[in-house]
Amino acid sequence: MQHTLLITGSPYQSKACHTALRFVKTALTLQPDSIKGVFFYEDAVLIGNQLNQPPRDEINLTKAWQSVAQEYNIPLYLCIAAAVRRGVVSEDESRRYELTHHSLAEHFQLEGLGTLVDLMNTTNKIIQFR
Repeated sequence: MQHTLLITGSPYQSKACHTALRFVKTALTLQPDSIKGVFFYEDAVLIGNQLNQPPRDEINLTKAWQSVAQEYNIPLYLCIAAAVRRGVVSEDESRRYELTHHSLAEHFQLEGLGTLVDLMNTTNKIIQFR
């Protein structure tokens, strides 16, 4: 059974990103192909900002998600509209908006809601973390 994860809770205002990370690690340990993709929406897109600097005594959620993505080859999608609105832009988007910098962290990609719909249509279950 394959799952899609939809994360909407802010990495700073809720435990959604923390809980989803624990869930995905457990699921992938039990069944390595159980997660088809992770879609971050609303304030959850802030997880993909490479400029995040959490306090030294806290987990760096961005790096933790990057590690999972790299180890298990899991795509991490950020809603492009929500991300750009919050200043998380890729190199291409920074050129499009004539910005001098980009802030999208490695292993994250900007995608539209069509990608979420595709994930929903091609997996057995979608699990939302708020």
